Amino acid sequence: MATSLTRDRTRVMPFAAEVGALGVVFGDIGTSPLYTLKQGVLAVGGTNFMGEDVLGLLSLITWSIILSVTVKYVMLVLRADNDGEGGILALVTLLDLHRSALGIRWYLLAAGLIGSAMLIGDGVLTPAISVLSAIEGLQVISPELEHWVVILTVLVLLAIFLSQRLGTERIASFFGPIMLLWFTALAAMGIYGIVQAPQVLAGLDPRHGVMLMLNHPGLAGVILGACFLAVTGGEALYADLGHFGRKVIARAWLFVAMPALLLNYYGQGAILLVDPNAVRNPFYDLSPDLFDVPLLFLATAATVIASQSIITGVFSLAKQAIELGYLPPMRIRYTSEHNEQHIYVGRLNWLLMIACIAVVIGFGASEKLASAYGIAVAFAMVTTSVLFIAQVRRSWGWPAPAVWLMAVLMLTVDFSFASANLTKLEEGGWLPLTIAGIIILVMVSWRRGLEAVVAQQVRFTEPLDAFMGRKDRSSDVDSPRTAIFLSRAGAMTPVALSRMAELLKVRFEKAIIVSVWIAARPRVSVEDRVRVTTLNENFVRVDLRFGYMQQIDVPSVLGPALSARGIDPDAAVYVIGHERIIPPDEVLRVRDIVAHVFAFLARNAERSVDRFGLPRARTVEIGYPVKM
Repeated sequence: MATSLTRDRTRVMPFAAEVGALGVVFGDIGTSPLYTLKQGVLAVGGTNFMGEDVLGLLSLITWSIILSVTVKYVMLVLRADNDGEGGILALVTLLDLHRSALGIRWYLLAAGLIGSAMLIGDGVLTPAISVLSAIEGLQVISPELEHWVVILTVLVLLAIFLSQRLGTERIASFFGPIMLLWFTALAAMGIYGIVQAPQVLAGLDPRHGVMLMLNHPGLAGVILGACFLAVTGGEALYADLGHFGRKVIARAWLFVAMPALLLNYYGQGAILLVDPNAVRNPFYDLSPDLFDVPLLFLATAATVIASQSIITGVFSLAKQAIELGYLPPMRIRYTSEHNEQHIYVGRLNWLLMIACIAVVIGFGASEKLASAYGIAVAFAMVTTSVLFIAQVRRSWGWPAPAVWLMAVLMLTVDFSFASANLTKLEEGGWLPLTIAGIIILVMVSWRRGLEAVVAQQVRFTEPLDAFMGRKDRSSDVDSPRTAIFLSRAGAMTPVALSRMAELLKVRFEKAIIVSVWIAARPRVSVEDRVRVTTLNENFVRVDLRFGYMQQIDVPSVLGPALSARGIDPDAAVYVIGHERIIPPDEVLRVRDIVAHVFAFLARNAERSVDRFGLPRARTVEIGYPVKM
């Protein structure tokens, strides 16, 4: 009996994990049928398409899904994890690019930053096109309601972004079952359509896709760009690796998501063969009229989940970039007591909301927005491939010919999609590239600014050994307090300590020099998090290590370590330095622009007292100017 119960549990738990993966991982790609085939038919020629064109589009969509998602991500890229975590920045840390990027490694780092910026920019477009495509079902149900589409889309988007501050933990349990229902509906609709025109299954033959491209050489790029919409969201399989693991994501994709998607695409294709007028919205025309209204609500729920998934992914990516030193600190609120990956970044949420609503109002229809959509994801996929190939060559021990063969095949597919999406530049593709360009400027400016600040701190400080050995401090006033100084580098005297000794002639009974280090892995165990070094009777050096996905709470980690050495952490004062960035008076070079951007970011960045969770009542900030 016990054996039977154990077997039942082992069957239930993986199934529950796979259902959860459907809600978190596959929301974006799962809503692609709402608009992909429609955009493909419009690219071929709209209402003038022929049956062979439909088979060609289905062939391109099918093999795009197989090659770009199944082979590349599920079979290969998901195996390149950093302590279980995935995503572009996980590859950056695996390759250790964030610490040293000389020679060819500089180009790899640039690729990682570009890909990250593209994915953050995708957080603007994915909710917009997903929700807009779902609400456009109103036009099929009742054409006179067309003027309500944009208004309702904006209201749904407002609800999505305004609810972010509540956290996703409470509602996440509903995501999986809803998406399971969604994929079941996709499959059922697809079978319903295929039964009406079984000949549509001929689209499985890749020759139909080749013939479509040859028959429309002038439209080849536009057609391939439209078919690429079927795989947008594929990057989420890798980005969300840490939530579920490779095996769960692979099973959910191979046995649920991919079959449902392909069935639905072929069902839409069958309806187009039977009724060419269905080109107005083949997804909703595939459904019997009786189910149009329930399908509208289900599609809206699915797009809300897809939007939630991409927004959560952007928050997570931004946190990684902040901890690795490529974005300015922003206030991060942890919305779950059990999972550090459930976070809310308020400032980023408002920026995404404003941009997303502006995009919906500006474009007004999913077919127009599709011209802007896809280009960011296409280039992000290229950067993932480049970094993955570098990781395989560095650490997997594959023979060089195998690595180069994989590189050629993988990059051929990715560059084909990227170049095809460049045809969208004039019709809206400039928008995601502009957003990504702004993010890259912010990343580069912040990183270069931090490096300049660290270099200029030499003017205000000296090596810690030299400071402790100085003989000219006998007249300093002794303070009975213990002071905790935060330092950017443990080997140097904190600027705040140096300034207090120089200007106020104060000497503390105990000076604790604390350096916070971010490891090149997502999590650091409790045992490895604290290292305490007693330098002399007055000075103690403490090195704190956190993973780039962990919450940084200095007092909670530092307190027990100090208490163990007889130091009362609740009686200590925290002293931190605060740089006042002074940019150049004139803007003559690119370096000057970067300096002004950094100064603006520094003024608006989260203060250290908040970022590290320091007690405000016992924290002193000492400001000093830094000329850029």
